[in-house]
Amino acid sequence: TLYHYCIPQDGGDGEKSVWKALKMFSSFFTVPLLGGEQAERELNAVESEFELNKCDDDCRLSQLMSETCGMDGNAPIMGREFVASSSSTQQSKPFHPFAKFPWGNMASLKEEPERDGVDVMKELREHYNTHYFAKNMRLVVMAGYELDELQKRVVQYFSDVPSDPRVSHSKSSNNASGTTNLDEYKLPFHPSSLAKIYRIIPVHHRHSLTLTWQIPSMCSHWRTKPHDYLAHLLGHEASGSILSALKERGLAMGCSAGVGDDGLGDASTHALFRFQVTLSRLGVKQWEEVVEVVFAYIGMLRYRFEEGYVDENNNKVEGLAPWIYEELKSIADLSYRFADEGDVTDIVEEIAENMAPWYSLPKEHVLDGDDLLFGDVVDNSTVKDLLFNYFKPEQTRFDLMSSLFGVDANFGDDAAGATDRDDEDVGDIIDNNDIMAPAEGQIDIDLQDDVANPVFDKAKAGLHSTEARFGTKYWSESISPVILQQWSEVSMPQLPPSELQLDLPPKNPFIPSVFDLKPLPEDDAEHPLLNCSLKVCVTAGKKKSWYPAAVVQCKVETNK
Repeated sequence: TLYHYCIPQDGGDGEKSVWKALKMFSSFFTVPLLGGEQAERELNAVESEFELNKCDDDCRLSQLMSETCGMDGNAPIMGREFVASSSSTQQSKPFHPFAKFPWGNMASLKEEPERDGVDVMKELREHYNTHYFAKNMRLVVMAGYELDELQKRVVQYFSDVPSDPRVSHSKSSNNASGTTNLDEYKLPFHPSSLAKIYRIIPVHHRHSLTLTWQIPSMCSHWRTKPHDYLAHLLGHEASGSILSALKERGLAMGCSAGVGDDGLGDASTHALFRFQVTLSRLGVKQWEEVVEVVFAYIGMLRYRFEEGYVDENNNKVEGLAPWIYEELKSIADLSYRFADEGDVTDIVEEIAENMAPWYSLPKEHVLDGDDLLFGDVVDNSTVKDLLFNYFKPEQTRFDLMSSLFGVDANFGDDAAGATDRDDEDVGDIIDNNDIMAPAEGQIDIDLQDDVANPVFDKAKAGLHSTEARFGTKYWSESISPVILQQWSEVSMPQLPPSELQLDLPPKNPFIPSVFDLKPLPEDDAEHPLLNCSLKVCVTAGKKKSWYPAAVVQCKVETNK
């Protein structure tokens, strides 16, 4: 949980509001009220935030993955016992925190607990007393004052936060250092939830295919970030990329790859590596071909990795060409060195997260460890482990979200968005949205009118399922073993078929390495600012006024 606030910088003399605000903020961690009225007000705020995100298709997909991960039992691996279910099957199922509902709303935090006889306020106070203590907290204060003054105020206001839990719990999930420990949960997807295709009805008009691989937590791999390395290779858009091959066939319009920065996708227990493709209407129909191209590229990466390269000592080394990592490292250095000044709230949030113990960042890298790459070569052992042991068809979750299946508004009173429409109206809506022109030589297929081979046979699939929290409609189906075997064969270490033209990204010749200022010209007439249109800012108090101006003369001696 992350708490933060931002107030304007104080001016003048007298009692500073920044210290008043800091004292008020610290009181929550020392003498909180935790009263029913305050809890009710916060509950209404949580409900409002949930309603705001209810029509967000990305949030709906995230929650659907949590509900269908197959780890929603009541038998935790460690930690506190949860409310037992009357179903013996449910009681024996494994449990993972990923399967919980992370947003929260009025139903999950008030109505359902009260229905089950749970005292919510008692649980709230017990949770606070168990987890809110100094060893389990990180504090970042950013303000325009001397460091000595900041340190003095922090010690003054936060010294009363207890070092250890206020109450001891026999099954408290705290490790020896006192911090909350969830490491033992490991990967969140049960094997029964993988190698399936989830066809999802969106709220908005979109067509996307998401391949998700669960991998070990990457928090400790901050030095070379092997997951970002693989994300660059899978997600690049130059010649030889997955996207270029898909665009050539009129199947896709964009793609992205990598581990997300949210708590569900990048956690101390696991990481979720996603490859998401923005599909054309033809791509929705031929999604299996899209997946095959992805695994063909993975097969090419495996081949290149085993092929290796010759290092500076003329020795054959396993791995991809070192210039790939060197380019990523240079770009990271440039982005960090010349970054714009960020928002103060974003800065303190990032630093607070970087201080978490599971990132293992040393103190000297709390500020830059999340942005820069360290070391001369990537961690090839981890790259190999991910590439060969995790990026497999049978270990993949496939989520196909398309308005060709319908949109949420077409499903009556339980729809998340607008008013009801008849199913036959969907085709008219789709024809004017998300249409991509076919590649040269291809036939533009109207999927709605292709009766002989429809994009998806709803009648055969049967009644859709509905996710409990957001109301997302979906169908799930196990992928044929024949198809999985076909994808496994193309993902073996080998060069892809020549017609796909898949290869490593080309070298980037536009990465700068020299940052010296160019010398000024000796002749005024050649000065780059001469006769340029400029604006001059004149500040008077808090008011700024801009006036047009022009450079008509330049003195080389003073550069004025």
